[in-house]
Amino acid sequence: MKHLKCLQLPETMPIGVDVWLLEFDFDSNQLAVDWTLLSAEEKARALRFRQLRDRERFITTRAALRRLLAECVMAPPQTLRIETNSFGKPCLPANSGIEFNVSHADNFALIALSTHGEVGIDIEQCHRDVADLEAHVLSSVERAWRIWSSKNFIELWVVKESVLKALGFGIAEYLPAITVLPNHDGSYCITHDQTEWAEVHAWPISAPIHYAAALALTHKNQSLAKRQPFLS
Repeated sequence: MKHLKCLQLPETMPIGVDVWLLEFDFDSNQLAVDWTLLSAEEKARALRFRQLRDRERFITTRAALRRLLAECVMAPPQTLRIETNSFGKPCLPANSGIEFNVSHADNFALIALSTHGEVGIDIEQCHRDVADLEAHVLSSVERAWRIWSSKNFIELWVVKESVLKALGFGIAEYLPAITVLPNHDGSYCITHDQTEWAEVHAWPISAPIHYAAALALTHKNQSLAKRQPFLS
């Protein structure tokens, strides 16, 4: 697929996870082809976007997702049934064995597929205005450690959003419940004060310049086999 690139992931991330970077080409004639792959519900959702670029981002991202999922389940992309949970997180029907998540910002989107556990991914532009957000995002532990500031706030934001997307919850009301601290191996230590939530692991994801991205996985009771070093 044009403008779709499989990314090198941290070696500490378990196998069974892949991430693709999609760069949008708003002048491409591919959009008409992508449109034919979408379901009736997806087409209706696309048409609800008021801004043309937002509509094109949705169509292109969902078509790319369908193509990737189709390769995994060996079915035509237009026949896949993609459902949503109560928080709007898309998923395949039960027992597919594949979890996925998408995120997009301006000219790029990230698509994550996982056979290891529930996955969440987020990408944001680093120059986003973060004024007055700290009070609504930082946990008490994060305030005490003073690791996160306006200079690296977007890094914290993408981690927390990816964690909540992996858990399948809404974003705003749970951000202060999550504590993110850097690990020595480049991953993040994730803790939270919600006893009913699953254990979560998170990693930074390579992103284009002026963007930040992160991926989170819920823990499954299986071997955390590490991926092999990436070979180009």
